[in-house]
Amino acid sequence: MSTGRTAFELGVVLPNFGEHATPRALTRIAEAAEELGFDHVWVSENTLVPEEAGGDTRALDPFASLAYLAGRLERIKLGTSIVRVPLHHPVHLAKQTASLQKLSGGRLILGVGVGYDEHEFRLLGWSFEDRGRRTDEALRLLRAVWAGERDFRGEYWSFENVRLAALPEAAPEVWVGGLSRRSIRRARELGDAWHPNSGDRDNVRTAKELWPEGRVIPRAGLSYEPGEFPTLAGPPDEIARRIEALRAAGADGLVITFGAEPEATVAAMERFAREVAPRVGLLS
Repeated sequence: MSTGRTAFELGVVLPNFGEHATPRALTRIAEAAEELGFDHVWVSENTLVPEEAGGDTRALDPFASLAYLAGRLERIKLGTSIVRVPLHHPVHLAKQTASLQKLSGGRLILGVGVGYDEHEFRLLGWSFEDRGRRTDEALRLLRAVWAGERDFRGEYWSFENVRLAALPEAAPEVWVGGLSRRSIRRARELGDAWHPNSGDRDNVRTAKELWPEGRVIPRAGLSYEPGEFPTLAGPPDEIARRIEALRAAGADGLVITFGAEPEATVAAMERFAREVAPRVGLLS
């Protein structure tokens, strides 16, 4: 359908959560993604939360998961979708991310968000109401540490004459998650891309109106069964049409959840590469 356009990035969400969060599943899907030509793989973050919060909170740590994969994958980039920044001390987060960026050969993409579940904040002793302001300052601090700056002064954190020993040669990209206009502004001011957890083309179009030169790379689920919840649902030609619509709205890429069970997920990825990608000029 489309030719002669700038590169459109494609990523795959890995099951580092729930019953399929195993070394075998992570490796099987990630290696298939690299072989098929996808650009990046992604893991999520979930902390311990009170049982009354509900949901399946079984999850491997995102940075440990990506460090495990870094030595098994040669080319593909490694992303977090997403890390809840205000649940972390930013100096510790700066050390983790700088180390992973260095160990992976510069392949880390740090997807970030402010968080939404007050249970997590209460459990970890962080305030919930000012999480947006703390996220903004933490992102500034991360960039200062990655750049080797020895001094930083902020509202929440300050330091003088310190140094991170293992500086990355290049800072990781920062992709800002969220669906609000504030998250788009945060991406424009402090990030490298906006990464909404929605494949709605109206969100993409709004972001491009507010940030014309910015990169917008949403996350969406895919199912070959029509009528299901994922944004990309239906037969291959319908999925291709939906990707084209996102692209026409201004999307610069897409991060796709194909599933969790490893063999079914790999089969869905292979079908995508065989039946959908050629229709939109991708993975060739």
